[in-house]
Amino acid sequence: MTAKYPNKEHVAYATFLSSNPREKVGGVEIGNQFTKVVVNHPLQENEELVRPMKHCKTIGDVHAEGMSIAWPSICVSMHAYTIYFHTLMNH
Repeated sequence: MTAKYPNKEHVAYATFLSSNPREKVGGVEIGNQFTKVVVNHPLQENEELVRPMKHCKTIGDVHAEGMSIAWPSICVSMHAYTIYFHTLMNH
């Protein structure tokens, strides 16, 4: 996976949970460059997670399970009360 330039394509609508670097997702601290979110509406269900988890590899997987994920903060956009994020990969 390359992270040279985010492509800005929206992959999901989500709820912001935390940007505290000590917050954990799957038992691992999210760190300084990630945001903890829960996916409310996937736009691209097959988009791979930046940090795959035990039983979840895609945005569709975590949405179906109702799990929170860590997503790169640079790829999270917040507008009023709507949060959406985009991929790091170029399609």
